[in-house]
Amino acid sequence: MISGLVFSDGALREEFLDRFSQLAEAAQAQLDGLERLEGGLTVDDAQEVAVGIDEGTYRLGDRPGLEAIIERFTRPVHLVQRGTFTDPPDAFPDSEEIGRRLEQARALLDQAIPSVGRIDVRNHRLDWLGTGWMVAPDLVVTNRHVAAEFAHMKDGAFVFRQYSGLPPVRVDVDWRHEHRIPEESRFRIEEVLWIEPENSVDVAVLRVAEHSYENEPRPRAIELASRVEFEQARVGAWVAVVGYPAYDSRNDAADQQRIFDGIYNYKRLAPGQVTALVQQDLLHHDATTLGGNSGSVLIDLASGKAFGLHFGGIEGDRNFAVQAPRLRQILDQLS
Repeated sequence: MISGLVFSDGALREEFLDRFSQLAEAAQAQLDGLERLEGGLTVDDAQEVAVGIDEGTYRLGDRPGLEAIIERFTRPVHLVQRGTFTDPPDAFPDSEEIGRRLEQARALLDQAIPSVGRIDVRNHRLDWLGTGWMVAPDLVVTNRHVAAEFAHMKDGAFVFRQYSGLPPVRVDVDWRHEHRIPEESRFRIEEVLWIEPENSVDVAVLRVAEHSYENEPRPRAIELASRVEFEQARVGAWVAVVGYPAYDSRNDAADQQRIFDGIYNYKRLAPGQVTALVQQDLLHHDATTLGGNSGSVLIDLASGKAFGLHFGGIEGDRNFAVQAPRLRQILDQLS
């Protein structure tokens, strides 16, 4: 996703322009002729678009091939394997500036990554529904629209749904499910503790078993950023979204193939920036996400704390997340 902040980092913009010939050459095989129809690519074109994006005068959609290069270079999506992030799987050149930011935060990210899992289901029309993460020693947070697929209110309590005469839906969270890594770490979701109402934020809280089916202990909880920490970081803060992007028929198929290299449903890490704060509840960000990212965590690269809970987005426009302090309010109300 290309926001007005992608070139607010002067070093990243300088790197993009310095390496543009290399990027354009690497992109030709992936762009299906988009830029050939636009009359080719030059560094002057890249400079004009980069300045326009930074100044807010560029209209997205005018140069789709060039935009594809910008998005892949400035908002990549990394595979997660063995509990840490690796390089994107394609051969496209990676930004050294983005890589430097991620490497500086690697120790913090490696503490959080194992606490993010995929929400798998049985006795349901789907195999899995989204992402969740440890928000307290025995609690997983995800989205309301994810939890509503397997639970609902009945007689004053949340119960697991039962479809078409099948047994109640069984819900597990797998803390791994990494590309080409066979190991699992599956924990039973024992209880749906809370689902926020429709007129509130997109949040649900689940109680997870103390041990996995293989008797492993639960992963650690990811600490939530406080209101003070959150407001000190403000717009422009660098974050990493950790979750499980799935192929999304609502988004452009060619763009998804270029960015995700045809690999979906596995744990990924996507860097980006906070682009707006919406009152006391929500934020916008520009990390690259897809539908399965519902319930993903936004990790602040500076502190390693959770900044928010991703719940959706508009392709080419913005992504949405619930602010961490709002999550804290919900947890406090449940305690």
